[in-house]
Amino acid sequence: MTRSKKKKGFEIFKLTNRLRQRLSPNHKDDPGFVDDKAIEKADKLIELLCERFSEDMGGDLSVLSEKWLEMRDMPNSPEREEKAQEVFTIAHEIKDISAQCGYSILAYFAENLRDYITHTDLSMEAQRVIIQACVDSITVVHKQGLKDDGGPLADELKAALKKAIEKFS
Repeated sequence: MTRSKKKKGFEIFKLTNRLRQRLSPNHKDDPGFVDDKAIEKADKLIELLCERFSEDMGGDLSVLSEKWLEMRDMPNSPEREEKAQEVFTIAHEIKDISAQCGYSILAYFAENLRDYITHTDLSMEAQRVIIQACVDSITVVHKQGLKDDGGPLADELKAALKKAIEKFS
């Protein structure tokens, strides 16, 4: 019985960049083609969203606070879970829009809220304290117009939230 010896080495495969092809004006009829004008239009919509960010965020925060107040003292029930899901969705949207528009500190607190609102193994007291700390932080950050992660107020708010999380988790 003879075994053939395989040569050791490399084989080079040339892969086609399908995304580049889709973006090429020569492939306008191909599925997945993205027209430059559509990209420009989307960029303008994002720019407009960010220009109105503070005003729109005020409305979102009002709804967030209202939903949180409705669910805060409810016992565990399907209705409370439904309210928690609404708060989760609002927090998720705040996180996404904040990050898109360069408000990273607001995105940070919204992400924490989103992550803790449906955290099932927290006690009711722990959930109240952590979520209230997140809602309060989001409100302060918005009212103060803080945009990035720096500054003493942002550090103080992060430390307070961290302390609440450590104490009650």
